[in-house]
Amino acid sequence: MLLYDQFVNEDVHLAVWKMDETEDELWNCFHEQRAVYEQEIKNISNKHRRLEYLTVRLLLSQMIHQEPIITYSEEGKPSLQNCPLHISISHTNSYVTVITSQMCVVGIDIEMKKEKIYRVRHKFLSSLEQIDMGNELDSLLLHWCAKETVFKMSSIPLPEFSEDIIVKPFEVKNEGSFDAYETKTNVDYHLFYHVLSDYVMTYSFRVDNNIR
Repeated sequence: MLLYDQFVNEDVHLAVWKMDETEDELWNCFHEQRAVYEQEIKNISNKHRRLEYLTVRLLLSQMIHQEPIITYSEEGKPSLQNCPLHISISHTNSYVTVITSQMCVVGIDIEMKKEKIYRVRHKFLSSLEQIDMGNELDSLLLHWCAKETVFKMSSIPLPEFSEDIIVKPFEVKNEGSFDAYETKTNVDYHLFYHVLSDYVMTYSFRVDNNIR
């Protein structure tokens, strides 16, 4: 079920889908690329992974008005075959989100609210970063999402989240924005976020300087 579908500006398009369909219901939505999807999905035995695969393509088909062929770079970054759009994809439990842009490099991450983030905070937080203790769980999750988002947009192959990507202090609200930067390349990122009842999401976009 489509939950959110909005153009952030005239170029950047973002959408969120809740995965409440069965696999048969998802298959019934595809026609022109169904054979391609059947070939690609045959080696995915995990039921949830299959649902994610199909839901991503259904959501993208509604965003770009054609059934997409997604390819991946050696670093695992997705791109669309025969479609001049930058894309970024994220999924967590029951949700899938996609962001697209023609002019901008994009990144997005979505995470369910789970308290296991407390156990791994030392793996991704720097002593330079400040958690909003009034909204500790959301703040931790947003820091994680931000670093995933920056990683998806960056040229760092395997960043050390606690050292290579630093989130600047911000107060958590239902939605807003904050800044982060890469320490290796000294590139700044401006990120936007949403906090909902069961998940948080961050996304960012910046003009692709390779476009002429």
